[in-house]
Amino acid sequence: DLNGYTINRNAASPGKKQYVFYIDCTGSLTITDSSEAQTGTITGGNNTGDGGAFYVDYGTLKIKGGNITGNKAEYGGAIYINDMDDAFVYISGGKIYGNTAEEGGAIYAYNGYLYVDGGEITGNTATKYGGGIYWDSYNEVYLTGGKIYGNTATEIGGGIYAELCSQLFFGGDIQVIENANGNVYLK
Repeated sequence: DLNGYTINRNAASPGKKQYVFYIDCTGSLTITDSSEAQTGTITGGNNTGDGGAFYVDYGTLKIKGGNITGNKAEYGGAIYINDMDDAFVYISGGKIYGNTAEEGGAIYAYNGYLYVDGGEITGNTATKYGGGIYWDSYNEVYLTGGKIYGNTATEIGGGIYAELCSQLFFGGDIQVIENANGNVYLK
C-alpha cells in the first residue's frame, strides 16, 4: 500500500536495468493507495532497455490505485510485459500518466496477458508507436473498463498500437478517446 507515499528510483540519467521493480519467478506485486487524496506515486525509472517502472517476466502485477508517472524506457515507459505464458498485468484503478518510451509510452506488451478494467492511462508519449499501449507478438489484451485518453504517438497509434498475432478483446465500459495520431491502430 503506497498510502500516499512515493517510491522514487531517482535515475536521473538513463542506464541499463534502471526500472523501479522487476517481477520474476512467479512473483506477485499488488499496488494500492489507501490515501484519501490518492497521491501515492511510483516514479524515477529511467531504463535504456525495457520497462521504466515495471518489468514483468514470469510474474503478476496488479495495479488497483496510486500513480505511475515520470518513468522512461526504450519500450514500455511505465510497464513492460515479457513472458508468453506466465506474465500477467491487471489494471483496475490508479493512473498511469506522464511516461515516455520509443514504443509503448505507458505499456509495452511483448508477450503475456494484459487486463484493463479500470483506472486511467493518459498523457503518455511514444516517440514512434503506441502512446498508451503497444502490443506485439503472441499475447492477449482485454480492455473492459477504464479510460485511455490524451496519449501521443509521434507516428501512429496514440492510444493503442497492435501488431502481429495479438488478440484484442474490447467490451464493457472501456473508453479510448482523444489520443494524438489515432486512438486505435491495428496492423
